[in-house]
Amino acid sequence: MRMRFVVMVMLLPALMRAGSECRSSCRLTNISITVESEECGSCITIDTTACAGLCKTQERVYRSPMMQYYQNTCNFREWAYETYEFKGCPAGADSVFTYPVALSCECSKCNSDITDCGALSLQTSSCIAH
Repeated sequence: MRMRFVVMVMLLPALMRAGSECRSSCRLTNISITVESEECGSCITIDTTACAGLCKTQERVYRSPMMQYYQNTCNFREWAYETYEFKGCPAGADSVFTYPVALSCECSKCNSDITDCGALSLQTSSCIAH
């Protein structure tokens, strides 16, 4: 009996760490986005960071029409904007592409006023050949 207790006490920190990793799986991840400028006649792939992962949620047994219902999703907590300028563009063409770069992530309600709350596509994108 004493040996079981010692083993459980020794395993407790490892189990706590494993549980915390499952709870905090919303984190920064490296992604590539493909951007095409028809005006400039070029296509580039930009490596950046975004937020991805699972957030703890519980489905309610009863959804009341009186209470708002939402699920937490993995969202940007802090971000900055970076800019890429296409080269060799004709005069007057929009040669600047600005994109967000995630600096940190959190599980929170998705703000559809500033964010596309749909699922992130895992398919690699590419430029369309003309």
